[in-house]
Amino acid sequence: MNSQTFSLLIIILLLLIQSHNAFSNPSEFYDTCNNTFNCGNNITQIGYPFRGSNDPPYCGHPSFVLTCDDPNNVTTLDIMSTTYRVMEIHPASQTMRIVSEDVMEENGTNCPREMANATLDHSVFDYSGTYVNLTFLYGCPESTIMGSGLIPCGDDDDGAYVLFPGNQVPGNCRDSVIVPVLGNGPGPVSDTGLDGVFRQGVEITWKIDGEACGGCMESNGRCGFNFETNKMTCFCRDPPFISDVCPMVSGASDGNRRSSGMYININFLCNVV
Repeated sequence: MNSQTFSLLIIILLLLIQSHNAFSNPSEFYDTCNNTFNCGNNITQIGYPFRGSNDPPYCGHPSFVLTCDDPNNVTTLDIMSTTYRVMEIHPASQTMRIVSEDVMEENGTNCPREMANATLDHSVFDYSGTYVNLTFLYGCPESTIMGSGLIPCGDDDDGAYVLFPGNQVPGNCRDSVIVPVLGNGPGPVSDTGLDGVFRQGVEITWKIDGEACGGCMESNGRCGFNFETNKMTCFCRDPPFISDVCPMVSGASDGNRRSSGMYININFLCNVV
């Protein structure tokens, strides 16, 4: 046996060992997606489309990855490269209340600083009907203030103002930022009360179909995400392991699980990794 043939046999042996480990538990998707997200006392038992940042990617929709700051029990969610603090999640109505993390880190400053315009991925999220946009203007010259409806805010001399809905935005300020807030929040509020308005956040809704996941759970399956179809899928303990809903079967032999699972692992994992 020459060295080239020996090296080839070693490679084949290693591949066989790796394949055995990968396919020995074809119900791994079902087993690993059994967690709900919990963070503190307010965000508890949250399931699909959400997943925790430490869970496998296929256990939730890629736009619904929650992170928990354990020491402070703070839940965050990234939307369009902006980090939001999640204050409440209501799965039944598919709504949640979020606040820009920039606002929460301002430590009581009335005008948010260095913020980006709040933007949602409207293919997945949308604002609920109870919100209004507040416009923050920076670097406004004094000549802009008179009769403009601008209310000064902040503690510096940078010319920072807030403009409530119904007023025209002047065009000679250096920068502007739009921040959605709860519709019943601002009203006739003073500049010293703005911080409380910001921290109420805004309520948004998600557009992911919840009925498909409900059908999966009713069949004793666990909801996950198929990166090949970009849709929800149902993970089952028994063959076919990945389906729309799980078949009602009494069980499957280990041999059937391994043989059925080889196809599932190859095709599904190639799209996850």
